[in-house]
Amino acid sequence: MRTFTLRLAITLALALAAGQALAHAHLEKATPAVGGTVDPPTEIRLEFSEGVEPKFCKVTLTAPGGKAIPLGTPKAEGTDGAVLVTPVTGPLAPGEYKVHWRAVSVDSHHTEGSFGFTVK
Repeated sequence: MRTFTLRLAITLALALAAGQALAHAHLEKATPAVGGTVDPPTEIRLEFSEGVEPKFCKVTLTAPGGKAIPLGTPKAEGTDGAVLVTPVTGPLAPGEYKVHWRAVSVDSHHTEGSFGFTVK
């Protein structure tokens, strides 16, 4: 009986830990592609592992030399709201750019990260 109770406790603990790990919106794909070389994009499209709350999400874009590039308001797309689309409001000159994002999932957990891409 003691072995069964111990195994049950360990199983429950692992199940709860796995559930908490899955409760975050992780970046699965980005357009422009992470590290990619592209024509000047008109939007930044971030695809997450679960739905996000766009009013609590933030996306910034930094130009070569560190200058902030103005962006539009992020909006969620897709049936589950897992795609965050942020318009780029002006033209981008050739060079290396950095995207920093902070996403808040529908269950209120947040994740963040950054990546770069190059405009031809």
